[in-house]
Amino acid sequence: MKKLSVIMPSLNVADYIREAVESVIRQTLSDIEIICVDAGSTDGTREIIEELAGKDQRIMVVISPVRSYGFQVNMGLDRASGEYVAILETDDHVDKDMYRELCELADRAEADYVKCDYCTYYTGENGERVYTKRKISGNRSLYEESFVPGDHAETATEDWYLWNGVYRTEFLKRNGISFSETKGAAFQDIGFLHKTTAAAGNARYLDRPLYMYCVGRGEASSKSDKTLEFVRNEYGMLINGMEDSASQNELRLLYRRMAKSFVRACQDSSDDALSEESNKQRCVDLWKWLKDAEKGGYVSADALPDGMRTDYIRLMDDPGAFPGYRKEKRQELSDFLAEGKDIVIFGCGDIGRNAYFYLTREGYKISGFMDNNPSLWGKDTMGVTVYAPAEVKTFSPDTSYVIANEKYAEDISRQLEELRPGVRMYKYSPL
Repeated sequence: MKKLSVIMPSLNVADYIREAVESVIRQTLSDIEIICVDAGSTDGTREIIEELAGKDQRIMVVISPVRSYGFQVNMGLDRASGEYVAILETDDHVDKDMYRELCELADRAEADYVKCDYCTYYTGENGERVYTKRKISGNRSLYEESFVPGDHAETATEDWYLWNGVYRTEFLKRNGISFSETKGAAFQDIGFLHKTTAAAGNARYLDRPLYMYCVGRGEASSKSDKTLEFVRNEYGMLINGMEDSASQNELRLLYRRMAKSFVRACQDSSDDALSEESNKQRCVDLWKWLKDAEKGGYVSADALPDGMRTDYIRLMDDPGAFPGYRKEKRQELSDFLAEGKDIVIFGCGDIGRNAYFYLTREGYKISGFMDNNPSLWGKDTMGVTVYAPAEVKTFSPDTSYVIANEKYAEDISRQLEELRPGVRMYKYSPL
């Protein structure tokens, strides 16, 4: 038995696959097998994998007959001989110590799974990568000792990814945990994430950002207009497969995760997609499930992270009105920016990133970021300098400040007004 099996599903990622595989080859944990499962790439991805396999006998090349992320991962799970398994997205890469540190912690804690913090990275216009550290949770105690995920309902909305962890193989098999095998490569991790979180009796987080997650890739599956279809189907399968004896904790985890997925699916879908009759029905299905969950006390807007609460409330009031509401927001933002000159985004978190990508896609140039975190001042995010709030006085009087922070938007507005009376501000939410 190997210590770790790393499953790497791929499809047409020739620009990324070499770095991904080589980051696993270079691991300081050598007792591993690398299972590359390609779904018929036509851009040279498979040839790169086979070249690397010819140089390292730990690499196993598997060809999937189906273009389905879940099917590919399940093929890898069937072949895995490791005590632990990990899943690495093939447009990402990992620190050389990641799998050794995770496996060592899993051994010491006798954990069902262990996850680490991560970095998002974006390649700027100058070709340089900009890395930003991200934490799984703001709850420090989850990093200091083992915990039962079901006892911490916030894990359903905070612990959102599967690729930054290692999972004990025996735990997965004992609980019958695998992936749904629907077509495509989007949101098939929903069931896996819910089941691992609900079933685990012992988990740990590692306070080290060891996984490097690529953002801003135009062809990423999360931008698909089939998002609502995928999300509705995944949760439909979970609900249909749930036993009547499901615990209160499991129901709380499920519906909190569903609420976040619902908002994200609507935020990520185009206006045309949201207006399709089939997607209107999918919205209604998710709305009904969540309405029932609200009545049962399993979820509320307060369970959602910043940047999602307002949209969740809007969706739950009337999902059919959401496209019109979003168009109004876009027009409002466009009118606001038309009256100014430079654009500064206040907030370097997820909402700030969303604002950056949306505005740059619309053709706007961002002059700077601003944040109350002193550790960010003078550094770059998304290739743009981060300024201290006090530097508002150095910008042009007609600068437009886009406040990208839902929780503290009012506080930031007062702060900027005190620093420079009359400053132009707009409270942004994801578009």
